[in-house]
Amino acid sequence: MTKYIQILLILLTLSACGQNATEMKTPENANEKFLEFISKKKFVEQPYPNYYPGIADEKMRPIFTEKINKVAIDFKAVAESKNPTDKKYQEKIGIGLSRFEDIYLELDTEDRERVCMYFEELMDIVGLESSNGQLNKFMYGFDPMEKPKEKKWTDEHGNVFIEKGTEVSIIPAKYNKTGKKYKVFLYNETTENIGIIKDLVIKPREFKVFNVSDTDTLKLDNGVKFMFGETYGLEVEDKKSQVSGLGGKYLTDYGAPNEIDFAFVIVPVGKGD
Repeated sequence: MTKYIQILLILLTLSACGQNATEMKTPENANEKFLEFISKKKFVEQPYPNYYPGIADEKMRPIFTEKINKVAIDFKAVAESKNPTDKKYQEKIGIGLSRFEDIYLELDTEDRERVCMYFEELMDIVGLESSNGQLNKFMYGFDPMEKPKEKKWTDEHGNVFIEKGTEVSIIPAKYNKTGKKYKVFLYNETTENIGIIKDLVIKPREFKVFNVSDTDTLKLDNGVKFMFGETYGLEVEDKKSQVSGLGGKYLTDYGAPNEIDFAFVIVPVGKGD
């Protein structure tokens, strides 16, 4: 955890790099506001709408205050320089946030929010509109405004998976039926027996592996069907949202044998993928 935090805060320091700098004009009253900011008592209880219960450990107040005031001093130095730019201020934000590395684990959610609000106050003094995502990364561990990167990979069946943030899309491979058999793993996570044919059932908390030909259809008595389409591979007809696919570590968690080709969990109505 400590290693992760160190890496995160180093990235915060560097995240302003690589962008084009925009020159900024320092407001006439900036110096006065910096001095007011430095002199005021910090991390004290605040009423709504910006409620803050106050720092939990009073011994940490001077430590937190010193770190925030150093940011104000850094901002003041940039504001008084010959060529203040948004990039220079953003670099100071990264440096300021990195000063919290040694106490990051002691910051609860309210304290992190208060730290970010102090940074925003300093940004308002000089008219800086963006921290370049650094405050979001400090607060949440990521920037929610940042567009997720797209990842693509192809499985052994030729299906293309596209991962974008928390969403995964699947482009199924073209499929030609040949009579080939596949092992399909089904786990019953409901409280009722699931019938297949005649006396064949999957009991609650039980699984079965079916050898399914790509020319066959596997029908369950709850209305779910598994079949191989005319163009694509295995398809699932699931009108009541009762099926969830399995992959990765969940195969082990559900006890799926190594030799299976497809794995699914039958869940209560409305709980499926």
